[in-house]
Amino acid sequence: MKKSIMGMAAAILVSLSANAQQKEFITVTGKVNFPPSKEHQEKYPFTLKDKPMKDAKVFQTIQLNADSTYTIKVPSKTPRLYSLDVYGWDRITFWAGNDDLKINFRGEDTAKMKIKNPPYVFIESEGKDNQLINMLNWEVYQNYQNTIAIGKRQYMASQKKDTEMHKSLTDMMMEQYDNLNTRAKWYVRAFKNDPQVVYALGYLSPKRDQDLIIGTVDPLLKKYPWLTEAQEAKDNIDKALAAAKKTEMGVKFLNITQADQNGKEVKLYDYMKGKKYVLVDFWASWCGPCRAENPHVLAVYDKYKAKGFDVFAISLDDKKDNWLKAIKDDKLPWIQVSDLKGWKNEAAQYYNIGSIPSNFLLDQDGNIIAKNLRGADLEKEVAKLLN
Repeated sequence: MKKSIMGMAAAILVSLSANAQQKEFITVTGKVNFPPSKEHQEKYPFTLKDKPMKDAKVFQTIQLNADSTYTIKVPSKTPRLYSLDVYGWDRITFWAGNDDLKINFRGEDTAKMKIKNPPYVFIESEGKDNQLINMLNWEVYQNYQNTIAIGKRQYMASQKKDTEMHKSLTDMMMEQYDNLNTRAKWYVRAFKNDPQVVYALGYLSPKRDQDLIIGTVDPLLKKYPWLTEAQEAKDNIDKALAAAKKTEMGVKFLNITQADQNGKEVKLYDYMKGKKYVLVDFWASWCGPCRAENPHVLAVYDKYKAKGFDVFAISLDDKKDNWLKAIKDDKLPWIQVSDLKGWKNEAAQYYNIGSIPSNFLLDQDGNIIAKNLRGADLEKEVAKLLN
């Protein structure tokens, strides 16, 4: 009995000690090397957010000093993830624990040819609170660069009608997606005892990787009951399973109604009239892999439109100018709709779309007959149905 009481007392002392050591705030400093115009800053401010999503809750709007530096205090009594959105150009998620941080950003893309994805951003500190995030972000950055490069080569192969090369590059693209998932799993296993592992969990599939997520989250919640991100990861599994039932083969797709580029409401089923097969394509102007995939979709559209194939594109943009520019730049002739709510797009929320590009092939009755067809797989499926 005495040992039990002493054990409980020791546990309480450890808990009190941990709380005593936890800082109320951390300081985040840095510099934006190329601040955009004042007009752009007012339209797309530099903000501290709840999550990396474009439409997440904003905690602070940050003003730069005359020398383009910034300093902010971030609450850290309860350690957690935050996100910085830098004028819509750069974005980074960081862990607010005990380490003060220095995070520099590029800011506006000053190159003559604008790139479609931001540069790698490193989180500097004396401690290891953000070690996992830095390491995984580097993996993601390298993977992203590879997918963009492969996408460009795919487009060149399709232009030259080199089917063998196109197929090989499509296989390489799919390997990139699988490779990132494998690497994210490694980070989850390597950092499973650290609360920051919730960042890596965000790169797993709630449906395919649910056993690993639950096996990681349950011990975390016992150790860190305040870790809301861990509970969210667990809740996402239920959402994913519910969404999966909505997207099973043969299930009738939702009759989506959203506004086109001119603000006119368009119903999916009205648009499908007279067509044999329609690809519902979730994408966004800021999504590099989506933009890389557009030429392949365009090639299939041009080849099979006369036979009854069409595309119904739903953008997860939240800035109309960027959306319209991407449509024009990529020369996309099919219908485009969006409610301009970003990731909170109503159709995307209904189907729990957590990554893009994502698509569903529907028959003339609106039934799902295939999904997530990319590159040569899309043409192969459409050719099988229409030839």
